[in-house]
Amino acid sequence: MHFRRHAVSAALLCAAAVTACAASEAPTLQEAAQRLDADAEALIGQSRLSAVERAEDHSCLPGQVRRFVRAESDLTDDFAGLLDRLQAMGYAKIADDRDLRDGDEDVSVLRDPRTRVTFELTLLSGDHPGVQVVGKTICYATD
Repeated sequence: MHFRRHAVSAALLCAAAVTACAASEAPTLQEAAQRLDADAEALIGQSRLSAVERAEDHSCLPGQVRRFVRAESDLTDDFAGLLDRLQAMGYAKIADDRDLRDGDEDVSVLRDPRTRVTFELTLLSGDHPGVQVVGKTICYATD
C-alpha cells in the first residue's frame, strides 16, 4: 500500500510537470501576431498614436522572423496612459528607465507572459519630443 501511494504520487507529479511544460511553450507566430495586432489596435484607438508601421523583422537568427508594430505620438503626456493601458491588458513591466536609460529618454518594456509579446515605450525628448511605441513578437522559425 505504501508503495502504491508513492507510485501514484510520482505519476501525478510527472503528469503535472508535463502539463506545466506544455503550458509554458511559446504560442505560434500566428497567435502571437494576432495578440500583437489586437493590442496595438487597442492602444492606437485609445490614444493619439499615428505613423503606424507594421512589418516582419528579419533581424533574428537566419531562418527566423518576428512581427513588429511601431507608432508614435508627439504628445509626451501619452506615456503614462499607454503604460497604464498595457498593464491593464495583462502586460507586466520587465524593465524600466533605470535599466535602459539613454540620455534623457525614459524607456519601459512590458511583456505578456503567455504570448511573450513585448511593448517598448520610449519617452522622447530633445528637438522632437513625444512617445514611441514598439510592439514585437519573439523570433520564430520560418519553416
